[in-house]
Amino acid sequence: MNSKKKIVLIALPLVLLVGVALFGLVYFRIFKNPFQNLPLFQKELKVSLETKYQNPFDKKTQYVNPFETYKNPFAVAK
Repeated sequence: MNSKKKIVLIALPLVLLVGVALFGLVYFRIFKNPFQNLPLFQKELKVSLETKYQNPFDKKTQYVNPFETYKNPFAVAK
């Protein structure tokens, strides 16, 4: 038998056994689940929204064109 095939035949069952053992330890809550806080497994979104808005610009430095014919309701008159 080839030496690479021997390594695969020995390593594959060991890897599977370790994986099944880790799954069992997490399933029976002997170890804490490291993936419980990932957003992939959460059922609802948790987003905090702020309802207060503060304009970061100074009102005195805003430009308003005095010669425009269209009066923008959002333009601040000085």
